Amino acid sequence: MGHTRLGAIPKTRKWNELVEQVAGLGLTGNVTAAAASIDAIAAQTLDAAQKGLDRAAEDSGVCYTFYLITQLALASRTSDWEVALGEHGIRLSRVSSVFDFTSEVQDAIDRYISQNPFGATDLSEIAQQSAGEAISSLAGSRTASLFGGSSADVQKAIRSLSTKKGFGELGQRFFGRFVARFLNFYLSRVTAATLGSPRLKDLGDVAEFNDALRTHCDQSARVVRDFCGEWYSKTEYQKGINLENTSRFVAVALRKLRSELEQQRAGL
Repeated sequence: MGHTRLGAIPKTRKWNELVEQVAGLGLTGNVTAAAASIDAIAAQTLDAAQKGLDRAAEDSGVCYTFYLITQLALASRTSDWEVALGEHGIRLSRVSSVFDFTSEVQDAIDRYISQNPFGATDLSEIAQQSAGEAISSLAGSRTASLFGGSSADVQKAIRSLSTKKGFGELGQRFFGRFVARFLNFYLSRVTAATLGSPRLKDLGDVAEFNDALRTHCDQSARVVRDFCGEWYSKTEYQKGINLENTSRFVAVALRKLRSELEQQRAGL
């Protein structure tokens, strides 16, 4: 992704405090004890990188990615979903697997982003990867194999995510992974700078920290689970989901997530 383009850690009080927090974390062998610090680190990172998350709500690639997720769910409810997917440039054969499906979705996002005069942004890449991870993890768990099966199996798996409850789960997974990747996009500089410290000794500790952060963000995204499901169901029934109303929804969902992380920090 784009971590190498971020450069050095900013010389501000917020980032200096964050470096100290991560350097003193210490996850190895005691994840439970350290987990209480993860929410503070997540909120502190968000505070330092708040402008970046504000831009996400205005990023056309981010908004399109979530819009496409809604269209996948709706396509699964049609009598010929391969034709419905083809309207979004997604081509499946009768023997396509979840892996094939996810790859086609990624390609469709790539094509849309390539039409942007400014090309892909760090935020659109984060959204694209988060969508792929959300789809493959949830659909993959609903089929016999990530790499085998048929297009009909994939449709059945996605259809289970096309109800109000199912889409709420899909939305939670997407936003949870998006926020985790967004925070780690900035934290990667911090963990690199503190690697070798007494508490963050090696890459194994960094991987453990990243896993804990992802779990925390997945759980924090529960705040938007019902919101996603209700918006999806109500909007499609009343007027239909389009890119414009999806963009407005994404902005509100991200504000809810930001507020949740800030409240967690305030409650410490």
